[in-house]
Amino acid sequence: MPWCPKCGAEFRKGFTACNTCHVKLIDHKPDGTETIEEISPPPQGWERESPKKQRILRILRALTVVLLALAAALLLQNL
Repeated sequence: MPWCPKCGAEFRKGFTACNTCHVKLIDHKPDGTETIEEISPPPQGWERESPKKQRILRILRALTVVLLALAAALLLQNL
């Protein structure tokens, strides 16, 4: 079973990193002599989206801004 060398948590087979400490797991119970290899934390929010989804969302946001600006211009024109 894999173990976290930092917090000592035990994981099921198949896990490669501690989800709390973001360090690589070792194959034995930690005894304090292990080196701790930090890994980058998993992406959050927008970073998890694929580049294609990010591009589509940026386009939709830009279209929304343009439509709101047109609506405001039409409202001001009628005053």
